[in-house]
Amino acid sequence: MIAFLGIFLAHRLNTPVLDPIASILIGLLLAGLAVLLGRETGALLMGERTNRDRIKVIRDTLADDPNIEEIGEILTMQLGPDQALLAVGVRFRRGLTIEQVECAIEGMKSALHGKDGSTGQIFIQPVPLNPSDHRDSSAA
Repeated sequence: MIAFLGIFLAHRLNTPVLDPIASILIGLLLAGLAVLLGRETGALLMGERTNRDRIKVIRDTLADDPNIEEIGEILTMQLGPDQALLAVGVRFRRGLTIEQVECAIEGMKSALHGKDGSTGQIFIQPVPLNPSDHRDSSAA
């Protein structure tokens, strides 16, 4: 459109300088778009964290699960405009069997996909969150 207007006005107004001005404007437009796209693409390449609202929804969804005692750090990475990766460590309440923990993890994944379908891969790791919970396995 800029090129068309530059040529059209240069001929119509008999002012040949308008054509090179239009070319300069096109160059500035392309440079601006390149900077914008570079910023956005660079953020995605660096593993940009997802937005705070989505993290709050994830934390609230996990907190609603009666099997979870404590939620660790929620790590997210934006994989694309509408897709994110989620990794979180959770401490389950004591006394759950392995089968119950597996069912709870699957239930949490389903609940998270239901609330936010853009979370692609979800990794939930049952971990002790307090250093005192770790046992030294080499002290046997």
